Amino acid sequence: MKIQSVRIKNFRTLKDVSIPFDSITTFIGPNGVGKSTVLRALDWYFNGKPCSLTEKDFSFGAIDEYIEVQVTFDDLSDKDRAALGKYAPVGVDTFTAWRRWTPAGSDVISANAKSFPDFNAIKTTNGAAAKKDLYAALRLNHPELALPVATTGAAVEQAMITWEASHTGQLVDAPEALQTNFFGFNSGGKMSGLFDFVLVTADLRASEESMDGKASIIGRILERSVDRTAADEAIAEIVEDSRARQQKVYDEKFKAQLDAMTTQLNAFVTSYTPGRTVTVSPAEVELKAPRTTFQVAVLDGTTVTDVERQGHGFQRTLLISALQLLAETGAASAEGVICLAIEEPELYQHPIQAQTFAKVLRSLAEDAGKRVQVTYATHSPYFLEARHFEQIRRLTRSSDETPVVTVHLATVANVKTKLDGTIDADQVSRQLDRLVTDRLSVALFATSVLLVEGDTEAAVFYGIGDRDTIGRLESVGLSIVPAGGKGGIPLADAILTCLGIPTYALFDGDSGFEARAKLAGKKKADIDKDQNKYSTENRRLLKYFGETEVDFPPEQIGEHVATLSDHLESYLEAEWAEWTTSCAEIEAAAGIQLKKNQYAYRAATLEAKGTVPEMLKQILTKAVGA
Repeated sequence: MKIQSVRIKNFRTLKDVSIPFDSITTFIGPNGVGKSTVLRALDWYFNGKPCSLTEKDFSFGAIDEYIEVQVTFDDLSDKDRAALGKYAPVGVDTFTAWRRWTPAGSDVISANAKSFPDFNAIKTTNGAAAKKDLYAALRLNHPELALPVATTGAAVEQAMITWEASHTGQLVDAPEALQTNFFGFNSGGKMSGLFDFVLVTADLRASEESMDGKASIIGRILERSVDRTAADEAIAEIVEDSRARQQKVYDEKFKAQLDAMTTQLNAFVTSYTPGRTVTVSPAEVELKAPRTTFQVAVLDGTTVTDVERQGHGFQRTLLISALQLLAETGAASAEGVICLAIEEPELYQHPIQAQTFAKVLRSLAEDAGKRVQVTYATHSPYFLEARHFEQIRRLTRSSDETPVVTVHLATVANVKTKLDGTIDADQVSRQLDRLVTDRLSVALFATSVLLVEGDTEAAVFYGIGDRDTIGRLESVGLSIVPAGGKGGIPLADAILTCLGIPTYALFDGDSGFEARAKLAGKKKADIDKDQNKYSTENRRLLKYFGETEVDFPPEQIGEHVATLSDHLESYLEAEWAEWTTSCAEIEAAAGIQLKKNQYAYRAATLEAKGTVPEMLKQILTKAVGA
């Protein structure tokens, strides 16, 4: 079984969010939006001790409402169904359970905390016949529910359970009389061996997790991969033999002396209390066989040191290695699923190590035989494979007095729907991997995005931003993304906007192509072909952004897109002569022609005298405020 979806209510920054999960679920977004809070809410759900929360855990002080985490599982195996019993009968594809806490002291995990209101009367009715009659009446009066026929009391119960499992969005709090505690859910009971949630927080130290304890990562690895039974039994025999030998020594050395002292003492005792005597003898030796434990140390050359004496980078590497081993040994020793939840997996890792860890996590999650699910909250593009953008959950937070957290996600189907009429669905599939992997990894972390055709346009606009203050655009969260030509702009825009990232676009009208083609000696047939190509691309882009369709648009700034009548270089030559001069000076200094070189364009933009054209400044303003 794996997590299919999660709903979190009234927990810290998360007032009410619903999140679909995947084999790998990546949480991104600005600081403070609740990425780590999702992982900690799940850790409380699976591993939190009873009543371990406080009033500070309520969302913005809402102590009059309970904290609730709802988890729905799918991919139920036969073992899962056997363990869950009535909660996951045949025909039910999912299993849902809720954990609730109130400051009044109630901390309950229940698989029937919610129900469909129309079922309550049936559930509380005694007698199979009465249940069948009520159920039949409900089917007759509400055909829209599509309830199956049920001819026995047991069939009615299963039909209701099956329907509720498939319609959790229509359930409300069940009457207390119908709610039962799902006993043992987080204490080695019903979920034992079915699902193991392991959280590695950003502040977790390897020294703590390398101790041989039930809750530590090393402890879990040892529990799954090392059988201590034989050793513990042998040690218990040694301890018992030692206890017997020690008792024998006591008898040999003390018995005669204690007997003499007992006789003397009783001579006095009986004179005061006739009929009573005392005895003095060696006490029974209490020796308890210790549980076999293990320790982790670091061998640095020939020196053995404690883990806590190592640097943060090595400690994090040890945690990563232990997680990988836990996933490997866990999959080999149990039929259940291990969910690895990691806060900032990039922490203290240099880029190559971070990339390696990301690949390892993905390989574990994508191998069905490993039975591993992965989720993490990250700020690093190394842990974000943009070609798997459908696994990304981007969180944003409103600026209201009581902030609202929104979860954004983009599916391939949603992106294709958004592009319907602009890009053919098959073409979308062909472009996805190249565009997203090469262009969008960093942009997915941006506050807003300016989409341009190529690298040189991006260089010019970054240069304009740096003319005011170095890094000004980056500091406000703007990412300028070259889409690899006009054709890539709609696809990039569709993915980014589905993920809740505001965009603004700029593209070239290419109206000067004909003059350049004639100057280059192109044939008329080729020129006509190019004209059709450019006009078709221009119309397609304008239609996508909701602008008036024309073959060759003029220079204009719209609500979501701006256009240049020809291309950026010709615009700059006409509107900012000093920029052209700056390019020539850089080329002369370098001794080579630097046309279309993004570094030269950025330097020329930064160093050019004169004033930046107003249109370009307006485009940046639009992009920053998109």
